Amino acid sequence: MVRIPARAVGIAALLGGCAATTPSAPPPAETLVVLNAGDASLTLLSLVAPGTVESLALGSVGGTPVALAARGSLGLVTTGIGNTVAMIDLRSGSALVRRVANGAGAAGAAFANDSIAYIANPFNNRATRLNLNSGDTTSLAVGRSPIAVAVTRGRVFIANANLAPSCAQPTPCVAGPSWLTVIDPDRNVAIDSIPLPGPGNAMAIQVGGDGLLYVINSGPGGEEPGRLSIVDPVLRQEVGSFAGFGVLPAHLASDGRERLFVTSPAQGLMEFNMRIRRVVRGAGSGIPLQGGVSAAVDANGTVYAVESGSCVVPSLGRVRVFRPDLTEARIVSTGVCPVDATIVRLPPKP
Repeated sequence: MVRIPARAVGIAALLGGCAATTPSAPPPAETLVVLNAGDASLTLLSLVAPGTVESLALGSVGGTPVALAARGSLGLVTTGIGNTVAMIDLRSGSALVRRVANGAGAAGAAFANDSIAYIANPFNNRATRLNLNSGDTTSLAVGRSPIAVAVTRGRVFIANANLAPSCAQPTPCVAGPSWLTVIDPDRNVAIDSIPLPGPGNAMAIQVGGDGLLYVINSGPGGEEPGRLSIVDPVLRQEVGSFAGFGVLPAHLASDGRERLFVTSPAQGLMEFNMRIRRVVRGAGSGIPLQGGVSAAVDANGTVYAVESGSCVVPSLGRVRVFRPDLTEARIVSTGVCPVDATIVRLPPKP
């Protein structure tokens, strides 16, 4: 065995200690991203440095924005009757617009993985599979009036609202109960259907901290209340159903643990506990919101409730920030007529 003199070892250690090092890049930081329909912009609120608010103009995305999905620094903005989905660089706001089939509509969207996303097409009862790298699109038949999309357990779940194709009423014309279509994204085929007994008009779907799917069936409005369906994505069946959220509840946000927040224009911010399966704060006891359109929850349990303000007479919306105990901490202004929000972990700017 060759012995290295102790003096040589000491010199090597000294030189190593003096060698130049490259500092590690800061880790991705939680950021609230709010989609503003009125001025086609994004509001980015840093959750690491709460006073840091940034606005990104999207330019032309092919129509009026209606929904937002995000993964890392990539966002997807859909435009409803505009029939487009725009891929957004959340760092620069630059957009690459892709058109789905004319007349198909573009509602909710979700990422299946880093290279594939699915977009619900409510006007032709299909879903579009978008290759994020090539821009190629293919579509497949799902249920009637698909609105929202979620991904879990390697499967894509499409919430079908089941609305009548033509309606002269101001409230939704619901044809019957909603259901979920289950898609294998690798083969791009529908492999199952999960009925959701209840009032129909499924508007939102969320993966809970317990791994189950939560679906808001908003119902037709009027005096018929909506219901929350709980679906086991492995058994592919509804395992629970709860009322108590009033008329036309419309959006869900999970804290990734046991709390699920439901927003409603009429009832404000409500809460369901997924562990004990109980409505904690329901209709009549929600936190009032001025046009509550969305909510998001960060890793610390802070809740961000988005108020649209007036979208008829264009005005700025706002985010009301609530501590985990739902006491209000502060208010942040957004762009004009916000419609959706999500939280992502954004890498730092170069």
